[in-house]
Amino acid sequence: MSTGDDEELTPAERAVGAHLVVLRTETPPADRALIRRVVATARWQRALRAPLRLAGVFLSALGDALGPLLGRRSRRARR
Repeated sequence: MSTGDDEELTPAERAVGAHLVVLRTETPPADRALIRRVVATARWQRALRAPLRLAGVFLSALGDALGPLLGRRSRRARR
């Protein structure tokens, strides 16, 4: 983007600037229901993060252990 002089702005930059003026002047009100939904979503995702990570580590280890039995090289050996 250019330095800020209107003479140096491309038509695309002027169009973006015109659209951004609305965002600079109007602040939308905070919707309580949206805030509650976002917080609730973050909480259940945080609660599932550790079990899903543990399952991924377990399945990866299982795949590495069964790989030689099935005649496949492990991911670590390919690196």
